[in-house]
Amino acid sequence: MTMRRRGFVSALALCASLLAAQSAGADEKQACVAASEKAQQLRNAGKLGEAREQLAICGRSACPRLVQQDCTTWMSEVLAILPSIVPGARDRKGRDIVEVKVFVDGKMVTETLDGKPIAVDPGVHTFRFETRSAPPIEEQVVVRQNEKNRILTVTFATPGDAGGARVTTDATRDPAPPIAAYVVGGVGLVGLGVGAAIGVTASSDASDIRDSGCAPRCDVAEVDAIQSRYTIAGVTAGIGGALLVAGVVMLILHVSGESRSGGLDRPQAYATTPGGIAIRF
Repeated sequence: MTMRRRGFVSALALCASLLAAQSAGADEKQACVAASEKAQQLRNAGKLGEAREQLAICGRSACPRLVQQDCTTWMSEVLAILPSIVPGARDRKGRDIVEVKVFVDGKMVTETLDGKPIAVDPGVHTFRFETRSAPPIEEQVVVRQNEKNRILTVTFATPGDAGGARVTTDATRDPAPPIAAYVVGGVGLVGLGVGAAIGVTASSDASDIRDSGCAPRCDVAEVDAIQSRYTIAGVTAGIGGALLVAGVVMLILHVSGESRSGGLDRPQAYATTPGGIAIRF
């Protein structure tokens, strides 16, 4: 082969390589854009787990810079709102069980329990726990957006346990303190402040009357008004103190987890009474 012919063949090979590279680059760019668009659709549909997979594709360094930056930003937003649960299992004696298969809506997500969180989409899910020598347990749970590391624990009834095949779950306790505790306690704190303020002004006016030397012929209406403010201050402070105590009790019960250990349930209702406040459990 002559030098001219060899040069021609080399030029053809180089052109073919460049065309192949351009074609591959165009396909890669198209794949990045498609993944970006699909990720947005999945996110809007609440399928955050699948959206995260697509964002991982369009966030690669091989993608166009603008697409990569957008996908990286969206990935941070999705991870921030993607909820997760921490599955656990134990026997009737409270001992942890490790060899447990966990299914979410029929799909197995783990074969052993290691205390690590599992990301799930927000919404209603059916969790199924399976282990040897015990009936499986299914629990339907509503998983909320932004809910991180929610504890989901089941108790297996193993052979020989008292109570037969009865199973219990203890997975739906909300880790966040109840808003009602803060509301009731806050109202009580405000009531204490208002009662104290009324009492201070009543004491000041009473002191002014005593200093005026009008006793025992002081204006009856003025004296009655001061006495009424003392009464209002006492009642307001009393109710405020009772509400503050109720809020603290609700918060302590929530944190201590007595409702899970068979003790008191959470307060279901409360009402003020002449002697303070009544809470029904």
